[in-house]
Amino acid sequence: MIRIQEIIHSLEEGKWAKRIRGLVLLLLIGSLGLVYYLNLTRSFTAPEAMDAAQLARNIAEGRGYTTQFIRPLSLDILRQQGAVSDVELRSKFPDITNPPVYPMLLAALMKVLPFEFEIDLQKANEFKQYQPEFLIWLLNQALFFVALIQVFRLGEKLFDPSVAWCAALLFLGTELYWKFSTSGLPTMLLLVLFLALGKTLVRLEERGNDGVPRGGGWFAGMALWAGALAGLGGLTRYGFAWVILPVLVYLGWFLGRHRVRTVAMALLGFLLVMSPWLVRNAQLSGNLFGTAGLALYSQTDAFPEDTLERTLFYEPSDAPVNGQNEIKVRVADHVGLWDIENKLKRNLRHLLVHELPQFSGSWFAVVCLVGLVVPFRNRSLRRLRFFLLMTLAVFALGQALGRTHLSAANGTLAELLARSLGQGAPMTAASGVNGENLLALLGPVSLLFGAGLFFSLLDRWKVDLPEMRLAASTGLVISASLPMALSFLLPHPYPVADPPYHPARLQSLRSVPAEYGLAGIKEDDLLMSDIPWAVAWYGNQNCVWLTRTVKPDFYTLYEQFQPVSALYFTEVTTDQRYTSSVLNANELNWERFMLDMQMKGDVPDGFPLQAVSDIFAPDQWLFFAAPEEQ
Repeated sequence: MIRIQEIIHSLEEGKWAKRIRGLVLLLLIGSLGLVYYLNLTRSFTAPEAMDAAQLARNIAEGRGYTTQFIRPLSLDILRQQGAVSDVELRSKFPDITNPPVYPMLLAALMKVLPFEFEIDLQKANEFKQYQPEFLIWLLNQALFFVALIQVFRLGEKLFDPSVAWCAALLFLGTELYWKFSTSGLPTMLLLVLFLALGKTLVRLEERGNDGVPRGGGWFAGMALWAGALAGLGGLTRYGFAWVILPVLVYLGWFLGRHRVRTVAMALLGFLLVMSPWLVRNAQLSGNLFGTAGLALYSQTDAFPEDTLERTLFYEPSDAPVNGQNEIKVRVADHVGLWDIENKLKRNLRHLLVHELPQFSGSWFAVVCLVGLVVPFRNRSLRRLRFFLLMTLAVFALGQALGRTHLSAANGTLAELLARSLGQGAPMTAASGVNGENLLALLGPVSLLFGAGLFFSLLDRWKVDLPEMRLAASTGLVISASLPMALSFLLPHPYPVADPPYHPARLQSLRSVPAEYGLAGIKEDDLLMSDIPWAVAWYGNQNCVWLTRTVKPDFYTLYEQFQPVSALYFTEVTTDQRYTSSVLNANELNWERFMLDMQMKGDVPDGFPLQAVSDIFAPDQWLFFAAPEEQ
């Protein structure tokens, strides 16, 4: 009898009651995620997501840290450094753009779960969902749930359960983070690492100033862990590495007699994690961050939009070696300090006007910013606030300096993706769902300060009725979550982002020459396209990004590195503005090349790929070798 009463008590008020409530909450969140996925998501649209996914597949299949998405700039840098021969580059092209943590995590997932990369092309018209992207979504949903738990626990530690629940529900109702969780980007992993870093710093500060004598080993270990977390984040997104500066200032300012030890150990942990990878990049490319380290020069007058990574910097050498001209990469020679200064000022203004007021995903970001500058009585809160403000400053600086075409909201690719949402969907600029959005990482922690400020104001109103507090907090959560709720009432997007991405179409590229009596494109052939990340991910094919110019860049690559077997153009090239991109072009670019071909009906003489097919769509073309040339 007593045993039964204990079981009943455990189910009603004991530990099993908490487990049951947690299980119910987990099922509700999982159901919400599934409903959101089925109604408001579509195939990958971010080039970074496809790039990381194809890189992970190469790792999982034993090809090492190699990429099938080849940037002309990467080719230049690798050939100049000479650590890898041309023969090796043609077979296995090492990636010097992406940090390794997220691709390796995806590769581990591909080893465990049954990924099906091949599509049944016989049923291409019925294609709705690419199975590997669904499995990647499951991983990011799990990370989203981990971040949600971290927000709640940090809120309980720093505030009280009311604030913790309110902040967790606000995070759950912010569509920005749902979009990140379905985008294939590593943002969810970065959120988990940043929240873990914040909790570690809070624990260090509390233990270092509570007056209880402790040995230095615990502080050294925790500081080492904090530095390692910053390093892991830096190897997930290079821009995240900026966070080590606020970490070191925080430890040096607030850890009292332990400051020297903790600062040294945090820096050591950071370097131990980051250094091996940076050394590898330096050996291959001569740059600690590979091509990512040249993002500083992107979006300047010399390299607008995506032209930096598509440019070949071949220059004749004064003293040829073995009769061959040396390859020189001189990106910095084309960009002056005033260009970088203008980029910084322009992007900081854009960040302050457009991005900062909604950095946490909704209008509640303004309340969060106010909460970050309002002094709280809790010492740990005041000091964590100081850390967040420092991180906000360095992330804003890093985001402004490192901004590339991936953040552009008004490019041709962004317009195409908005157009492909479906009938009735508005033509809107792209949101902040991109890997360069570092400010979004501060959102979940800032929600705690915003919710804390809200409950502080409620206390000043002297509302003693618990029902009124519950009603007020419920109203806050509903109003902040309203944008996501309204998304379910808008026209739902097509599951396939076409144009320009259609997985089945991209997998069928190899067989197009067979329609003209030729052998299909082989696995080791090199393609060139204006969407090479998609050709690499969906088509599992080596693909180089469309060079900046036809002459001399394309011919230089074709003759000096490897012949291009096929050229694939999409609306990214054929749907450009006529006057600015075609008529007034300073050099023979691909937009003018395509216009001349369409108007004259033939390919220019001497061009190595004479056969043309528009088998897919009127605005998509495939060039390959003509039959008589075989």
